[in-house]
Amino acid sequence: MFEHYFTYWSDLPLDSGYDIFGTVHLIWLVGITIAIILCAAKYRQWPPAVQSRVLKTLAVIMLAMEAYREIVLTVTGHMEFENLPLHLCGLAIFVEVLFAFFPNTFLGEFTCVACLPGAASALIFPDWLRYPTINYMNLHGFIMHGILVLFPILVLLSGKCVPNIRHIYMPALFFAVSAPILHRLNVLWGSNFMFLNRPSNGSPFETVYEMYGYGGYLAVFGVTVFAVILAMYGVIGGIRSMTGCCR
Repeated sequence: MFEHYFTYWSDLPLDSGYDIFGTVHLIWLVGITIAIILCAAKYRQWPPAVQSRVLKTLAVIMLAMEAYREIVLTVTGHMEFENLPLHLCGLAIFVEVLFAFFPNTFLGEFTCVACLPGAASALIFPDWLRYPTINYMNLHGFIMHGILVLFPILVLLSGKCVPNIRHIYMPALFFAVSAPILHRLNVLWGSNFMFLNRPSNGSPFETVYEMYGYGGYLAVFGVTVFAVILAMYGVIGGIRSMTGCCR
């Protein structure tokens, strides 16, 4: 069972992974969804001081998990530039950690309207399914992204951040600054941070890339990201209006 626990994808047998939306993938998605619902229900019962400690605890867990991943990659000789935490979800770890200890509007907006859908998308279209179930990269992928989804949901439930569409310039500014830098790094080092140079394996954008090339892919990808952020503001605002949640 643990034979390939520390094995990197390039050293695995070809049939080691499993299919997207296959039984194993769906079990992970259902399990993570149930865990988030149970945690959110319990979280709402706690006073603000306890809620703050929970967010800080999740932040420490995320940092420890990311440090563990980097250490394992380094010790096994597979630490590459591509494995630095510079994808959206890697950056989301540090954004959410900073918010847990130094909450402010900018970090809160980005956490709720960008990190949340980004991490959810990664769970739906994971690029780590090449690994067997009992492998540290597979376990890290699902558990870390599950926490990255849970964290902003708890932030919204506590009212520590109330996203307002008037603040849409905040996540837009984040991407406007980070995207050109990461794109340049991708060109120089052959990486693909934030999937700015090619789509993630198994994502719907692969078809766009094949049909319209890089320019078409980048345009559709950018518009989709902006549309998702707009949708998040709409959904959060609608839920708040109907239920009084996230007040």
